[in-house]
Amino acid sequence: MPVTLRDLIEEEGLRLRRCTGAAGVERVVRWVAVTELADPTPWMTGDELLLTTGLRLRTTAAQTEFVRRVAAAGASGIGFGTGLSRTTVPRAMVAEAERLGLAVLEVPYETPFIAVNRLVAERIAAEDHSAQRRLVDQHDLLVQALLSGEGLSALLRVLRHACGTEVAVIDRHGVLLAAAPTGSGGPAGEVRAAGRAPGRETGWEAGRETGWEAGRAGSEGPGRTAPLRLPVQVDGVVAAFLCLRSAGPAADVLPYAVRLVGLELARRQAHLAGRRELVGQVVEDIVRDVITPAAAERRLAAFGLDAKAPHRVVLGCLAPEGAGPAEERRLARLPWLTADRPGGPGDPDGPEPVLTAAVGRYLVAVLPQSVPAEEPARRLGSALSGLDTRASVGIGGGYRGVDGLRWSWFEAQAALTRGPGVHTGDPLNLPRLLLSSPDLPLKQLAAEVLRPLTRFDEANQADLVSTLHAYLAADCSVQAVADRLYVHRNTVRYRLDRIERLTGRSLQSMQDRFQLWLALLAAFPDRESAGSRQD
Repeated sequence: MPVTLRDLIEEEGLRLRRCTGAAGVERVVRWVAVTELADPTPWMTGDELLLTTGLRLRTTAAQTEFVRRVAAAGASGIGFGTGLSRTTVPRAMVAEAERLGLAVLEVPYETPFIAVNRLVAERIAAEDHSAQRRLVDQHDLLVQALLSGEGLSALLRVLRHACGTEVAVIDRHGVLLAAAPTGSGGPAGEVRAAGRAPGRETGWEAGRETGWEAGRAGSEGPGRTAPLRLPVQVDGVVAAFLCLRSAGPAADVLPYAVRLVGLELARRQAHLAGRRELVGQVVEDIVRDVITPAAAERRLAAFGLDAKAPHRVVLGCLAPEGAGPAEERRLARLPWLTADRPGGPGDPDGPEPVLTAAVGRYLVAVLPQSVPAEEPARRLGSALSGLDTRASVGIGGGYRGVDGLRWSWFEAQAALTRGPGVHTGDPLNLPRLLLSSPDLPLKQLAAEVLRPLTRFDEANQADLVSTLHAYLAADCSVQAVADRLYVHRNTVRYRLDRIERLTGRSLQSMQDRFQLWLALLAAFPDRESAGSRQD
């Protein structure tokens, strides 16, 4: 316990005598200062016991002013040494101290000031040592809890006992990861209700908070204190928050607890990253059709996924020019779905319904058809935006079986061509399926086929490409193209004749029309989707 004036009075060896009433004797003494100045306040920091013999306090006014000044500066008390300049403590000092509630102690001639100073210093050192010992013991308990195999649950139980209040950990989307007592999550719920849940922030960069958050989770009513929300960093990025109602007596242990929570989350993410790579190998084999359905089902079952049930695929993709080897390695570690447990069927909490994987520059989520895809897709896009603001997310349809996973992948992949943001894929057709293949150089071939038209348009400010697209989209109706482009039918016929001569292909040939249409789809996917919406 901190040393108080009462402790000094009760120390028989010092033989200090209280000259004032009981007021102020419980004040804590942080240090002892000896002064003979009339105004020592410029050198005071508060909670000092000031020892003086009053050499410069010769008048009643000086004595009264001295007491006023040191009381205003936050002194714990005054110790007046008798037997040198005075045989008794001045009455004016005692009277003013009584009025201000400041304790005055008489220090007899036989007690040197250094004895008082030494005793206070020893008590403070002993208190600091005891506090450090308690802190080390608490650190040990937290580490032992984390190493017990129960992870965050055991860690939070120890922290709750130290703080004397409910504690919880949520990820940056507001998902509860662990709480003590189990199933409570009280402070986490209050953080979300107060509007400070990380899920309300936009973009991955919103999670790049550093240090301690001095504020509260939100304003509360009278008599209530908002819970603390302490950011937990993993790889320099805030991945979660430690929430508790108050620090209580364990404020000093909280920084260490936050680091241990970050260590556990980093371990989870490393485990999850390895798992995502393993799942990604299976998913890639399925997409490339180099594995039998039976083998794929067995390998997916090891990760808790029943491939015979209907699932949908969500793909997150970095822009090709922003997807280097370093970015692809970070994909697997992104904590975009921290609640995705790396357990599988043997996990005591049960398998998580969302299975994630990393395949090249894609981050993949395989969801049961019953799980809404919009929220996981939004989180995925938020996480990817930290690596590349041009990242896009595509959502495939729900299908049954291994072939259904492949089909949903291609739908999601086709949706990625619409640009940054989250997009839901349309049902696949044969041209779109061909365009989704990563092994076919369709864009390069399309550019070669359409190069005569694009060059002509650029040189003459013409609209041959737009006319060709409108003509094929309108089932080769000249009148429909004229109505859509607001030109005469003869103008349309003139442009179509010019297209045939430049490309060397006949628009009367079904084979040539299909090649030109496929080239347009490959070269201008956005124009194709926009045309579909107009239709």
